Amino acid sequence: MPHPLDLKVDPQNNNLISKLSQLESYDFGFIKTDVMKKLNWPQEKADYVERRVKMFFSLAFLDQGNYHIPEVDVDEFWHRMILHTMWYVQFCDDIFSEYYHHTPEPDQKHLNQANRQRSRDLIKHWYADSWDFIIMTCTQCRGPYKQMAALAAFAPAPAVLPKI
Repeated sequence: MPHPLDLKVDPQNNNLISKLSQLESYDFGFIKTDVMKKLNWPQEKADYVERRVKMFFSLAFLDQGNYHIPEVDVDEFWHRMILHTMWYVQFCDDIFSEYYHHTPEPDQKHLNQANRQRSRDLIKHWYADSWDFIIMTCTQCRGPYKQMAALAAFAPAPAVLPKI
């Protein structure tokens, strides 16, 4: 049986697989329509970036407690999500059980290349994919972690974690 979001590594946690399946099937149609209209993206690009947005959000579960940096198009899509505040709050509640803040780093001295490389390495490990155009002004996109104990139920098995 294929893994949600086309994961290439089995996280060996049924709770996590269920959560990633929920994320994969979450309806982003409203947001895709918005990005096609506002950013003039064709349907194919909107579909492609939606998938990558879901991959990005999956890192909050696959690599808990760490910072993750999105690709440029993923970041733009995420901005459109946030602008639809009621929809975004509901999405965050449904998937993360709390709000997932988007907090770019305005101070250049705090920009961290290690977080960019970690995001690339994670995408390669979990999805056998590459992210070449990581946003350069973001270092604080860290998943929602008020309820860390609750998130532990969604952690991958230690044996399948990447050596980063």
